[in-house]
Amino acid sequence: MTTEADCLEALQEATERLGESPTKAQYEELGLTPASATIIRTCGGWNDAKEMAGLETAYSRGSRVGSKPDEIDLPEGTSWKELSVDQRWHYKNADWNTERSLERRASHRAWANELQRANGGCVRCSETNPVCLDFHHVDEEQKEMAVGKMIAFGYAKDRIRNEIEKCIVLCANCHRKEHYNSLHP
Repeated sequence: MTTEADCLEALQEATERLGESPTKAQYEELGLTPASATIIRTCGGWNDAKEMAGLETAYSRGSRVGSKPDEIDLPEGTSWKELSVDQRWHYKNADWNTERSLERRASHRAWANELQRANGGCVRCSETNPVCLDFHHVDEEQKEMAVGKMIAFGYAKDRIRNEIEKCIVLCANCHRKEHYNSLHP
């Protein structure tokens, strides 16, 4: 989660790079994070954030939306000027954002694998190889979503941890047997 301190630090960095208090458009051109929309949401407004950072503010001079960069392809019927600040930021930073998402997913997957190993592997047999292990929901009624899907969809560790607490670790074979036995008593 982005904090006010993160926002103010990014504004200070933009000021150092530009040599002046940044406009929102200048800040967006630098490609810094958090996005300008995040700063606005976190600090209550662009000028509010700049004041908190001890920077000079300026009166709004109209539209802050620049022209669409040539290297960005938009879906048919999509207008650059109609996109939100967040949407424009994501189009401008698609490669970086994809890489960040893949790294986060890999990190969460490694963390979940370590939890499986730390719990001794499969509770029914001696399997400890994480590629063979699954989180099995003891009570399907309490299941929000499969842990693997939560990792793939980018859920936060706290939500994933809450879901893991509803599970036991089973290897793929024991997991299949468990589901077969519950359907065929």
